[in-house]
Amino acid sequence: MKIDVRKIIFGIIIVVCIIAVNFAVYWQFFKKDVEEKPSSNIISNEQLAANFNEIFTNTLNKQGATLGQIGKIKETEDIIFTSLSKKENIENKYEVNVNIPYVNIENDLVKAFNERVNNIFTRKYEEIVANANDGTIYNVEYVAYINTNILSLVIKSTLKEGENPQRVIVQTYNYNLSTNEEISLEEIIRIKELPRADVEEQIKQAIIKANKQATSLKELGYNVYSRDVENSMYKIGNTRSYFIGENGALYILYPYGNSNYTSEIDIVVF
Repeated sequence: MKIDVRKIIFGIIIVVCIIAVNFAVYWQFFKKDVEEKPSSNIISNEQLAANFNEIFTNTLNKQGATLGQIGKIKETEDIIFTSLSKKENIENKYEVNVNIPYVNIENDLVKAFNERVNNIFTRKYEEIVANANDGTIYNVEYVAYINTNILSLVIKSTLKEGENPQRVIVQTYNYNLSTNEEISLEEIIRIKELPRADVEEQIKQAIIKANKQATSLKELGYNVYSRDVENSMYKIGNTRSYFIGENGALYILYPYGNSNYTSEIDIVVF
């Protein structure tokens, strides 16, 4: 029996073409499916909390927001600008790197906040420069964001004086640019449509976890800050430090250094 080689070759070519077409169709759908899947590098809330110390750029991030008519105190400046920027290192006396913001909005509430910033951060800088002789280290940095109509500002200072433990102080300010009023954490949670009970439960679990870690370190002989997980300070209505960050992430902060010599901060992000 004579084999027709041409028919065999032709058959092979047809089979290869069919396979190629099927593969092309499969790849088109497979590729689309891969492209539509969420990226694995999306930053989780836990990562945002862990990266908190890296967000301070001493700038205002408008995130594409278009501002309407806002009454400014200083017309030539933006609504947040650096009012004091000093970097000095005087051997055996002090080392300072301060960038202190100013909220440039004509409003009595804003004026009161600027005075508070001055009393907490600027006066401490002036005191250190005038009196420090023990190698004091003092840093102040900030970052601000606009999310829709909400302006959020967070200021962080780090202080190391003499034999005292390092202390971290955090102040936040949240201002509704539409109503010209401060905005509470409760209002932000409502705007973001977060169930209040779920928020408080997540805060509670974060504090319990942090306290367990602190207890373990204390048992190893470390001097750590202990939390009272039942303290009412962790209730939403009593929480004073919070801000809306990049892409609308809500940061709820418990900076224990605001009233103690410690650098411990608990951070929960939603």
